Amino acid sequence: MIRWLLLVPFALLIAIGMSSMFFFIASMVDPLMATLTGETLFVGFWNLVDAVFSSDDPGPIVAEAMLAVGRIMFTLLVLPPLVIAVTGEALKMRSLLWYALATGVLTASVPWILRGAARVANPAELHVSAILGLTGAVAGFVYWAIAGRDAGGRGAPPPSPTGPTPSGS
Repeated sequence: MIRWLLLVPFALLIAIGMSSMFFFIASMVDPLMATLTGETLFVGFWNLVDAVFSSDDPGPIVAEAMLAVGRIMFTLLVLPPLVIAVTGEALKMRSLLWYALATGVLTASVPWILRGAARVANPAELHVSAILGLTGAVAGFVYWAIAGRDAGGRGAPPPSPTGPTPSGS
């Protein structure tokens, strides 16, 4: 019970923080991600500024913008590790491969799932999915290192032998 109340949320918090830091660094270091992130932030910022200055009451506009950013970050960075951690704990999965690979695949597939349209991806979309997959793999690895190795709690101790024990005489 303590595991579900303390260790699992702590491990998820650290894993999400580390994957967020990885995503932030990848968004600055990787040329394609830097261009995509820079253009998105530039256009989004100036659209927000334009909307705020053309409105009498900018409060709802800013609140909606912050809510949209929060939804995107939750969907990409929080939801996949949370789903995989809860599933892994429930199924008592202890494999590093489970946590890192499953979280990576789920995180990489989020944009494709949300889009819902079947079409051929261009190389830039595949590149972004690869970065998202690595971001998820970082979260899965960190969660496994903190809590996943003992998923589902410690197993029962091995049964003691029932036969007579050998004596030294």
